[in-house]
Amino acid sequence: MTTSSPTRQNQSNNTLRHWKVHVGALKQSGLNRAEYCRQHKLSYHTLTYWQRKLSRTQTTSNETTLVPVPFKAIFNQHSVEPARAALKIILSDKIAIEVGENFSSATLVRLLATLEHR
Repeated sequence: MTTSSPTRQNQSNNTLRHWKVHVGALKQSGLNRAEYCRQHKLSYHTLTYWQRKLSRTQTTSNETTLVPVPFKAIFNQHSVEPARAALKIILSDKIAIEVGENFSSATLVRLLATLEHR
């Protein structure tokens, strides 16, 4: 395991803050990226890199969306209906998880971990 020194970590945090400020200011400015870079003497390609990096980070860390899936719609007329659940976990009035006898424990662990971090 490698650890970064406090100085290197501070530099990294400063760089991140610097580019977050510019990406936010670009959105607020109404300018296109090229004009914003000219006015602020920034590299167009570096700003593009940070804009993409920060949008991916925000998307993956802040937005967890649960979507209800109608299971009956998945089965066609030749399919067998799923068996009744052997276990039912009720997390709230909006979320319930039904687990059949032949469930994947790895999938259940991932699902519960995802729900804990939402």
